[in-house]
Amino acid sequence: MKKIEVTAAIIQKENRILAAQRSHNDEHSLKWEFPGGKIEVGESAEECIVRELKEELNIDTKVIAYLGESEYDYGNKVILLKAFFVEHISGEFHTHVHQNICWVNISDLKTLDWASADIELVNLLFQSLNQSN
Repeated sequence: MKKIEVTAAIIQKENRILAAQRSHNDEHSLKWEFPGGKIEVGESAEECIVRELKEELNIDTKVIAYLGESEYDYGNKVILLKAFFVEHISGEFHTHVHQNICWVNISDLKTLDWASADIELVNLLFQSLNQSN
């Protein structure tokens, strides 16, 4: 089965992280995820995340650092999810793809119903933030 390479953005504002809820008519209906999308042919993961955030949320961003990756087998596809810390540069947040977006306190992240591929990223994020404190 082919792996689909996808990016995910960790956008932090003070003690909160941006989470996006998938649409009710989506394959993973109403699950929460870090925003991002599929890497296109000839595109780097960093280029992808900047493009996807512009398309999905109408924001301009800059990649700061690589967090890590998660690989998850959904049965009909395998997702390789690459996560990056991203800085919001400009633009008002608008949802074009997601049902909802919200800023979640870091301590409350594990209370959301995350898409399966994103769960490992939540764990990596906690590890990363605990090491930096």
